[in-house]
Amino acid sequence: MTFEEAYQKLPMDGTKELPITWEPAGVPATEDLVAARRSLVFSYWLRSETDWTPIIPIGRFLFTDKHYQEVLAPSAEVTDAENPSRGPLWAKAMGVEETGPDEARVTFCTDRGYWRGVEDASEVRKDRANLESYRMTYVQTGDGERRWLTSGRTDNAVDREEQYGAQCTEWAQHQL
Repeated sequence: MTFEEAYQKLPMDGTKELPITWEPAGVPATEDLVAARRSLVFSYWLRSETDWTPIIPIGRFLFTDKHYQEVLAPSAEVTDAENPSRGPLWAKAMGVEETGPDEARVTFCTDRGYWRGVEDASEVRKDRANLESYRMTYVQTGDGERRWLTSGRTDNAVDREEQYGAQCTEWAQHQL
């Protein structure tokens, strides 16, 4: 599989069980932002399914080798993940920050009000606004190209709360 083939397999607007609505970004669609969006989609798509075997291999094209080996590879054979999370998700890019040479942090606000485990209660989450950050690294990949890959993800990024928290909470009020 090539990088482009892997990208085409990603359900960027979600799936039937996990529709994703993207708020038009208030930040430019740079390569690192686009790469982080792919990783966000991958992360939620994976958690919405019970059979991870066809999904995990795509992670090799989105995450650094170290992250893939430490976080994803141990779950490569999972075919019966319990209580997958489903429901609509809204996502908005909040900002892209250069954190070093060939490194950036991309922060998203996600409205997870209706996104929950299939076995969980059906009421709207009270803590629906979620800030999540993706650490991006510009690396040489196996195909000889340099690409932005995710080297880490922080769910519930409390360190971004001061900068983006109020705006995220105000925005994350979508209704079905």
